[in-house]
Amino acid sequence: MRQSLSLHSTPRRLWLALVTCLISVAVASPAVGQTGADKLIDDKHYLRAEQEIRRALQRAPNDAHLLSDLSVVDRAFARWDAALANAEKAVAVAGSSVEAHSKLADALGGKLLVSDADPRVGTFTKISLAHRFRKEIDRTLELDPNDLDALQDLARFYWHAPGIVGGDKQKARETADRLFRIAPDRGAIARADIASDEGDAPRRAAAIEGIWREAVAARPESYDAHAALAAAYLDRATVEGASGANHLAAAEAEAKRALAMDSSRVDGYRVLASVYVLGARWNELDGLLKQARASVPDDRAPEFSAAVTILTSGAPQQLSRAEQMLREYLSQAVEGREPTSATAHWRLGLVLEREGRRGDALRELQLAVQQDGSLEAARVDLKRLS
Repeated sequence: MRQSLSLHSTPRRLWLALVTCLISVAVASPAVGQTGADKLIDDKHYLRAEQEIRRALQRAPNDAHLLSDLSVVDRAFARWDAALANAEKAVAVAGSSVEAHSKLADALGGKLLVSDADPRVGTFTKISLAHRFRKEIDRTLELDPNDLDALQDLARFYWHAPGIVGGDKQKARETADRLFRIAPDRGAIARADIASDEGDAPRRAAAIEGIWREAVAARPESYDAHAALAAAYLDRATVEGASGANHLAAAEAEAKRALAMDSSRVDGYRVLASVYVLGARWNELDGLLKQARASVPDDRAPEFSAAVTILTSGAPQQLSRAEQMLREYLSQAVEGREPTSATAHWRLGLVLEREGRRGDALRELQLAVQQDGSLEAARVDLKRLS
């Protein structure tokens, strides 16, 4: 039995970092009274979506769909209390709304995740949140037994929660399989979340690749499935090292398929950026990043991914390039569900350390810890350099 109440496994490899959006958050489900923000949310353009939602709420402050959408955006930016408050308001004004209850369950799950990581939050509070979360999931599925968000949340809950509050590994697998039958790309998220707990890196990478290959076969029109398969191939290539060239080529091919389907979304660029770094294809990387900035100007995640890949893959001659990309990432508002500015400052500190600029590195690490005291890796590195 797990001692943690966590509803989400800890990311361990590059693949999990690349597709954290896919695993950690369900997209907003279409509903009656859609706004122009819905597709922006589906495509993870949360900065733009929030502007539209807030404008619409000025005209209709008690619109349950708008409030549900705003709760999704709040979660994307880790504004957990606001996400919960907006979802609760949506339920209050539309008590029979599947969407409102589903988004309230999502918000409670996020709040539980944060509480689980905070030692100041007592066990009783965590158990109370878990029970309330499960109550909202049950209510959502009572209203719609096939609600995708609720089934995905339920699978994650069954897998990661301790038995004392209802965790059940077999039910997690069954729920993930049920979700896969309804929506293969969403079911693959749940299956991959389960598979990510495999401790053996090669077996984990192979299992996750297989999951997304099956999803692509079932939903060849799904951008998310192709982008996630590209990231899975990339992870397998990094796990296998020198023998992973075929998987690196497969990652490139899948990422390009995703971009051919929709060049306005960032996931394909993110994977390709890392592929080009690992292949030392610097001119192609520069061209890709230029294209990404033009197509997705408010999300610099490809720069971040390229910089971190440079940092972790042993390309010391490219550290100045990594520094520049991280500074560009920090030059504008960070998109929702992307690495935080604190994380970027931490990574920049490590780059500067590698460049022999200890004082500059310390300043970046101090900024990282000031912005996010829970960023344990930054705290460790700051202590090491101090």
